[in-house]
Formats: sequence, structure tokens, C-alpha cells
Amino acid sequence: MVLGLMAAIAMISFGGARQGAEDQKDRRNAQEITSVAGMASAAGAAFIVPGDEKASIVNLRDGVSPTKGAFRGRLFKIGAMGDAEITGAMRFIVMSGDELRYNTTLSQ
Repeated sequence: MVLGLMAAIAMISFGGARQGAEDQKDRRNAQEITSVAGMASAAGAAFIVPGDEKASIVNLRDGVSPTKGAFRGRLFKIGAMGDAEITGAMRFIVMSGDELRYNTTLSQ
């Protein structure tokens, strides 16, 4: 009985640690996305799909380049992220007009 209780406590603890690790991964991905988004936007690359945060992020995953200016032809691209990673990162991203911003609070 004691062993069963200890196993149950361990499972709960590991579950919380796993969620914490998942949150940290999603936060890092969100930070990468918003950092690249800021650089791409400042360089004049068009990647925002009005009202569609996920499509805007997918554009960054595919890579975008400004068509004019000093950064013309330079590729702005986030690292390889699957749809599940993008969805997780979106919990920490806020789309405001034509920009993606990192949000430090968890949104569901």
C-alpha cells in the first residue's frame, strides 16, 4: 500500500515536471517566432495574414524575403517547427495588428 501511494505521488510529480518542460519548450519556440517576426517586419518582409496568427507563423516557417530595401532577397525563417510545435507556441504569442508579440502569460 505504501509503495502504491509512493508510485502515485511520483506519477503526479513527473506529470507536473513534464508539463513544465512542455511550457518551456513552447515559450522558447514563441520567443524564436516573435524574434524572427520582428526582424522580418523591420526589414519589410510581408508575412502577416490579417486575423490569422497560425498562417502568419507558417509563412515564417516557410521563409519570407523583403522585395525592396537593404534586406531585399534576405531570407527570414524560423527553425523547423511542426504544426504541433507552432500550436503550442501560439499560447505565448499575441497577434496585434500587423505584428506578433511574445506574451509572458500563458493563454489557453
